[in-house]
Amino acid sequence: MTAIRKFVPADTPTDIWAELKLPNEDAKIRAIVNSGFRVGLLSHTADILGLSCAAVGNALGIVSTTLARRRKQGRFNREESDRIYRLIEMTNRATGLFKGDRNSAVRWMQSSIPALGQKKPIDMIQTSADTLAVLKLITRLEFGVHS
Repeated sequence: MTAIRKFVPADTPTDIWAELKLPNEDAKIRAIVNSGFRVGLLSHTADILGLSCAAVGNALGIVSTTLARRRKQGRFNREESDRIYRLIEMTNRATGLFKGDRNSAVRWMQSSIPALGQKKPIDMIQTSADTLAVLKLITRLEFGVHS
């Protein structure tokens, strides 16, 4: 008779911040955003989300010519980095809402949501006000407040 083995999950990062090897500390991440994220972070984020760089760039409002320029420079500017930060935080919060199921979180972020005026959360990254509306909705859903 074989002994029952205990399941030991693979060592995976608990959140997208760890997966992207970014600090989850306010002061450190603010400093990185202010100095500009490295360009490679965008493709790594797109891979994690299962989206193309073009789709993520479009959601962030970064056109292909600007992206090509940033690749040469090596870094995004502060405003672009801030939008990337919003995408990462929105993804992190949505993943928490879906109990760690990132695929469901990304599908939700790409769906038209009635509480957001039929907008897709991923299309609400370009302004702080829009992103805050998505994060507030996630908080309401976490607490069971649907209106």
